[in-house]
Amino acid sequence: MAEAELQIASRVRVGTASWTDPEFIKAGWYPDEVKSDAEGRLRYYADHFPMVEVNASFYALPTIETVEAWRDRTPDDFRFHVKAHQVISGHPCDPGRLPAPLRELPATLDKRGRIRRPSRELRDAVIDSLLESASALGPKLGAVLVQLPPFVVSGARQREELARIVDRLKPARAAVEFRHRSWVEPGERERAAELLAERDAAWVCVDAPRVEAKSAMPPIVERTSDALAYLRLHGRNAATWTTGRSVAERYDHVYVEEELREWIDPVIEMAERSQEVAVVFNNNARDYALRNAQQFREMLSAAHGRTGGDEPVIGGASRASSP
Repeated sequence: MAEAELQIASRVRVGTASWTDPEFIKAGWYPDEVKSDAEGRLRYYADHFPMVEVNASFYALPTIETVEAWRDRTPDDFRFHVKAHQVISGHPCDPGRLPAPLRELPATLDKRGRIRRPSRELRDAVIDSLLESASALGPKLGAVLVQLPPFVVSGARQREELARIVDRLKPARAAVEFRHRSWVEPGERERAAELLAERDAAWVCVDAPRVEAKSAMPPIVERTSDALAYLRLHGRNAATWTTGRSVAERYDHVYVEEELREWIDPVIEMAERSQEVAVVFNNNARDYALRNAQQFREMLSAAHGRTGGDEPVIGGASRASSP
């Protein structure tokens, strides 16, 4: 393989949106000797994939000791993308999930007693706490994934607060997933892309059911950071997208080869223009994400005629292209 292709090959990391999902254990992906062992599961996962998203940090801020354990149980070139806590991204949050000192900071609660509108003081304190622990990953920290709620629509105030959050997250890089179609309407898409590009933050491209629901983002390819391009695949189960009562129900879909193939060229293009590409399978029903992640890596390798090695070959994406 040519030198340029080898350099591109090292840029794509394919993995899943968790390594602790109970569905993986139920499906039997982890061997019996590690399925009840937290350390063993992470080591086993890292033997098979070069990257993972940390989903647990969305629900509870991890301790430095926990993050240090993740770091120490994975290879030197492993990558973690850490999901921003729900207070940061604006999802409703049970105050009891926060460390005691943060519960005293001001916030507006909803009828169920959940934090509905955190004060700027609270949001910044949660950001700082997450950064303090995530920094223990050192060079293994890829980005902090800010997954906006599907009820957050595009607008001047929303862009202003998003810009503030991304700036506050520095020196960590942010990756932002928009989940309401208003963000990609004409004019709004350009404004959102400019906001992220000015801050070297990654636009998270999405694969979702091809339905008209406002929360089902179209398969748009955007690249706003030279350092990182990002793709998350949620499955295409249109029947459960808005009605699923659990994550496993909503993302209950196993990709077939034809569906995965739609993303081969866009991911290749992303890698040609970015230092690194994260491809994350979030169809976490049973072992679907794990199976599709491995399948996608093999398809990328085959696309460039590779016969072996751990990293698939890829290339870079045009701002206006779509799969």
